[in-house]
Amino acid sequence: MVYSTTVRSKEVFMNTTVFLTVLAGVITYVLGQLILKLLIEPVNELKRTIGEIAHSLIEHANVIQNPGILKEEMMTETSRHLRKLSSQLEAHLYLIPMYSFTSKLFFLPSRDRLLSAARALMGLSNSVFRAEEGIYKQNARRVETVCDSLGIYMSEGDRWPE
Repeated sequence: MVYSTTVRSKEVFMNTTVFLTVLAGVITYVLGQLILKLLIEPVNELKRTIGEIAHSLIEHANVIQNPGILKEEMMTETSRHLRKLSSQLEAHLYLIPMYSFTSKLFFLPSRDRLLSAARALMGLSNSVFRAEEGIYKQNARRVETVCDSLGIYMSEGDRWPE
């Protein structure tokens, strides 16, 4: 009788151990997926958007620095593209949970810098159609604001002279 009780308690112990191991694995997987989907993927999307902004500022520099001169369709496409990037940038503030904390953890631009860059992109979007006095300098300053706010490298030779 003692023998069967000992065997039975060992079986219960092993079944409990297996159950707890499986449960721990499931909990680890679920928590990992939550962190991945709610934190890491939105941060990577923001970084991807910043990279796309850097690319777009170079790709559309001819339209940005020569507003109102090029073909209407080029200006319209550039304006829409810059407006879309501005909107995406602001949307990331709401997609990334606890942005103030997360930005420090992942070395992202602060909330104010992100909003400053989004405003400058919107300003660029609105200004590509106007060929008026001083707009070139304003656009150059806006590009500098975007780059400085998002940590995009811009050499001193590319900056508007003081």
